[in-house]
Amino acid sequence: MQPENRLPELARRGVSFHSGSTTGVVSVASLRKEIDRGRVGWRLQLRVNGHRRSLWIGEASKRVASGVARHVEELALAKESGHQADAGHIQWANSLEGRMRDTLTKWGLIEPANPKRSSDAGRLLGPCLDAYLASRTDCKPRTISNYKQARRLLCEYFGERHSIRTITPADADRWRRWLLARVVKKATETTPAETMAIATVSKHIKRTKTMFTDAVRDRLLSANPFADQKGGNEANKARHHFVDRTASAAVLKACPDHDWRLIFALPRFGGLRCPTEVTGLTWADIDWAENRIRIDSVKTGLRFCPIFPELRPILDAAFHAAPPGSTHCVQRYRGAVNLGTQMKRIIENAGQVPWPKTFVNLRSTRRTELQEAFPSHVVDEWLGHSTKTAETHYLQVTADHWAAGAIKPTGQPANDGADPGGVTGGVIVARQDNSGHSTDTKKARVLRASDASWPPMKSDSVPPQGLEPWTNGLRVRCSTN
Repeated sequence: MQPENRLPELARRGVSFHSGSTTGVVSVASLRKEIDRGRVGWRLQLRVNGHRRSLWIGEASKRVASGVARHVEELALAKESGHQADAGHIQWANSLEGRMRDTLTKWGLIEPANPKRSSDAGRLLGPCLDAYLASRTDCKPRTISNYKQARRLLCEYFGERHSIRTITPADADRWRRWLLARVVKKATETTPAETMAIATVSKHIKRTKTMFTDAVRDRLLSANPFADQKGGNEANKARHHFVDRTASAAVLKACPDHDWRLIFALPRFGGLRCPTEVTGLTWADIDWAENRIRIDSVKTGLRFCPIFPELRPILDAAFHAAPPGSTHCVQRYRGAVNLGTQMKRIIENAGQVPWPKTFVNLRSTRRTELQEAFPSHVVDEWLGHSTKTAETHYLQVTADHWAAGAIKPTGQPANDGADPGGVTGGVIVARQDNSGHSTDTKKARVLRASDASWPPMKSDSVPPQGLEPWTNGLRVRCSTN
């Protein structure tokens, strides 16, 4: 925009402006090509805060130099008028490095650069993500583990040493498509290959957006390239499986010892998270007198749940079989160990087909059972999650629900036809035409009126009425005559 064309705009913004003078808050930037100590290039001059400022742009095309002049002048005008500069000018300023950025920072037009910008943690993908994870001291170990999975997939696609400033929204689109096509389970003779579930992709997208948003807030990036990515539904109903009582009894019978019976029964009948809550449970947490279990969860904190009737005999048998001085209910395993592989072998030995999300579906089954007998807020307190989380990730529609829906009557019983029910009253003939009165209907009213004596005689019988009494039409007829 030419300086003379900017006068109305600057006047609206309340900026003092005197073209060609040395007074005023911000004067029009002048750009000229000159030779400075043997260097040929462009120089930008303008007044900021009443001081004359000069910025050496250097050798460049006129178009590039004019672009620099436009950005600098807009930043100066915004600062003097107390307004926020447009996002495009801020983005340009944040992309600067070296002498020009130092000069604009000294003038107070832009914020000082983050020292991280010159380090690997501020430039390269892998170190940048590592620095973010190291700063998240508020997260639980499981949450950090989930973020590390997203970090691994990002670096696998882009590379550890990829510049974070060169990742574009189009790159984010391609990364998402790459995740959706990624094979997570190879094909076998009986089953096809499995690609990453949409729910899993959504979780990785969500965590990636969080990490790159932190880079924007740290002024390492001017914009988040993953900002437009939609997370989508993180619930995967296709992987739900209800472990009924028959299958549960068969698996318990196939368990080789008390440890594995507890590993199965605590999530199936107690709703505990496996492995962390199961392997961390101690005999001191079992209050036999009050029929309660104390669960100190690393994810949600302390909670209590009943010793459910299905769980008590299994706990009782394991307690009496435990060696003297034992502290933990499960003797053999500690922490977040992999128990799923051996559990699947036990399920197969029980004559059952292993289901997906082995332990999550045990907990999901228990939530669904308890939901039928207790209010939601009670079950939330026992299992350590919210009703919204349960509705999204845990509650299932079982085969019994489908069977009951087909045979169990709901609402008021259907009438046998003897009594039509409803509100009694006069007979109202259902109209077949539109809501507006048609010409034929008006003609029919006139014909009915012509058959009787005119004007109509008073009658003791009350004619049936709908929304509009037919006598109203006759009165209108009389008044028009």
